[in-house]
Amino acid sequence: MRKMILLSLLALPLAAQQPKIQNGQFSVASTSNLTSEINTLKASNAVAWVAYTIPTSRRIQNGWNSDSVAYLEGDHDRERDDQNDSTHETYRALLLLRIADHAVQTVRVEDPERKLDAGGTKVEFLPTVDPAQSVATLQALAEGATSNKLRDSSIFAVSLHSSPATVPALIALASANHDLAVREKAAFWLSTQHGKEALPTLDTWLRDDKDDRFREKLTFDLTLTHQPSATDILIRTAHQDASPKVRKQAQFWMANIAGKRVAGSLSDAAENDPDEGVRKSAVFALSRLPNGEGTPRLIELAQNNKDAVVRKQAVFWLGQSNDPKALEYLTQLVKR
Repeated sequence: MRKMILLSLLALPLAAQQPKIQNGQFSVASTSNLTSEINTLKASNAVAWVAYTIPTSRRIQNGWNSDSVAYLEGDHDRERDDQNDSTHETYRALLLLRIADHAVQTVRVEDPERKLDAGGTKVEFLPTVDPAQSVATLQALAEGATSNKLRDSSIFAVSLHSSPATVPALIALASANHDLAVREKAAFWLSTQHGKEALPTLDTWLRDDKDDRFREKLTFDLTLTHQPSATDILIRTAHQDASPKVRKQAQFWMANIAGKRVAGSLSDAAENDPDEGVRKSAVFALSRLPNGEGTPRLIELAQNNKDAVVRKQAVFWLGQSNDPKALEYLTQLVKR
């Protein structure tokens, strides 16, 4: 019975979730076609907002406070009703697109329960919007954006959707035919919001993409997927990537997420990587392993590594450690 009630609630029309608009010219649009509504408002000279809700890919639990007031126009601090303060989790988000001077200029994401002050402007609410059409609209906005803010907010809004169109759209935005800034944002939100689905694509990009700067950024994005096999990809990248900068970043992030498991791999890099900077970076990454897990490897490098630079780096990072084993080794070293 509870399951049937839940399904019935999910099937309710989105018109039941109209935004809480004050100080504005609110109306419900006669169409559910997002493209048509945007084009109609673009053709006018007035400032207007298009509003609609979407199902989100993940439960959103955040700093949204349904009892605060968000202002759509002008610069305002948010007001709070301290007598009725509440936060909540939701699988929906309210998207608002501001249209002025015949173009979409702003994309905002809000809590569907939040009070919105429209500043006297027109707000057209679309009761039902096809999530795939929303994704396509926002993707096009990101690709044609004339400001970083519009680009970034559009990509973020794409990533929130629970739709089969979402991941392909983010992958397309991160493809090599876009600027690096677009690619980085798309890869970041792909990894953050859709980690499991993102992992095979991140793996492919790290193997094949020609832009060293993009691959360097991807090493961090891998950590956001929270997938166990991300460590294996980082280890491979740390050993095989053609770029020393990418190898160094892979070392750093695998030390942060994998701990003792990668100690041997980092020791091997400190010993054998052809680039001196990467060898030094591997020593630093060993020092980042938690709970003194890298100390035995650092001592081994300090004692036996054939590269004097690596030995010096190992001694330096042992000196920065609070591990008693490191202090004992350094004390013996001084007494020699």
